[in-house]
Amino acid sequence: MKARKQIFLLALIIWMIIIFGFSNQNVVSSLSLSDKVASKIIDIVVKVKEKEITPQEKAKMVKNTRLIVRKTAHFTEYFILGILVFKIFEMYGVKRVLVYSIIFCFLYACSDELHQLFSNGRTAKVLDVLIDTSGSVLSIICLQFIKKRKLKINSEKELNHFD
Repeated sequence: MKARKQIFLLALIIWMIIIFGFSNQNVVSSLSLSDKVASKIIDIVVKVKEKEITPQEKAKMVKNTRLIVRKTAHFTEYFILGILVFKIFEMYGVKRVLVYSIIFCFLYACSDELHQLFSNGRTAKVLDVLIDTSGSVLSIICLQFIKKRKLKINSEKELNHFD
């Protein structure tokens, strides 16, 4: 169990560094990465639909999907953060794991947005904190539901065992 705790703690630290790294990108690098992801997604959709588009159409589509890609990335980064934080708090026996996990992720989202103020051309947005926190909250609530469901199933098995 000790090794498992250490692995999860290391995964959390690495994930927080990854989030920090994305926030540390200047505005040009950040937009470029978002556009590359949007371009790949568009390539897949075009291939699946067996459709051809001009480079100008593709550029317009990339520009139109950039915001969705960026906000989905925020949500996903923090969805994963929520999982890692919840599991670590659970492993270390933290009481009220749901509440403390949400608080931790919210505070990290706030610090992440503040950090962006120091990255060239980047800004801090309350909307991004809300999106980040929403991603964390969703994963944390899902894990809490699974945890309670497992406890219910195990207690039902115990009750049935005595019948």
